[in-house]
Order: sequence, then C-alpha cells, then structure tokens
Amino acid sequence: MIPIKVKTNTRSRTIGILDPDKKTFCKEVIGSKHLFRKFDAWATDAKYFNDVLLPNNYTIVVKDKENGKTYTATAEVMNKNGQYFHFKKKEEDDRAQIFLSRRYFQVEEPKKQTEDEKAEEFCKNYL
Repeated sequence: MIPIKVKTNTRSRTIGILDPDKKTFCKEVIGSKHLFRKFDAWATDAKYFNDVLLPNNYTIVVKDKENGKTYTATAEVMNKNGQYFHFKKKEEDDRAQIFLSRRYFQVEEPKKQTEDEKAEEFCKNYL
C-alpha cells in the first residue's frame, strides 16, 4: 500500500492510499467536513485521478469515519458522472478536484459489532 501525497503551493498532504495489487484507491473522510454539499459528493485530486486512477480504472473507496459507511465506485463511473471544481483561495490553492455525487457510489453500511468486537478493535490500536 502506498500513501499518495500531493503538493499545493503551501503544503503537502496525503490524499489517500493506493493498493496497486488490488487496483484500489482508498481514502478516509469526515463527512461533516469533506462532503461537498452543493453536489452531495466526495472528491479526489483531479490531476492524480486523470494521471493514475482513470487510465488504470482503479476502484475508489471512500470511508466516512463519522457514520462508518463505505462508498465504492470505479474511476470510469467517476469520469462519466463526475464534475470538476477548483477551490481557489488567495492564500492557498488546493488544486482542481473531481467530485462524484454519492448517488453513483455503491454504499456499504457499517457492520454491527458486539461489545467484545468493539473492545478488541479499540485495543488493536494500542497493542
């Protein structure tokens, strides 16, 4: 698995994790912060999408840490139905992004966990 970083004019940030063997690009989001409400959509960096994800038709997986839902779509679906948008701020340019409405994603609800499973998962972070 390869962490993917992009550089803007003021910083470098990780935009997701690439798994070339499984042809998946995964990212974790906080829905209340990262969901673009105008399009009801998740986004990814447009340049990275066009350079890597689309030519290889990667599967894009978005995990919302707030509600536990997992959203999955192929790069082809994102290319066909997505919208490009560029947030430009005077002090920082976050590069253009491609947005895909949540209606085009397959949605997996979070698995219900027993109290023992929750405790085990919590402890994994510390062992």
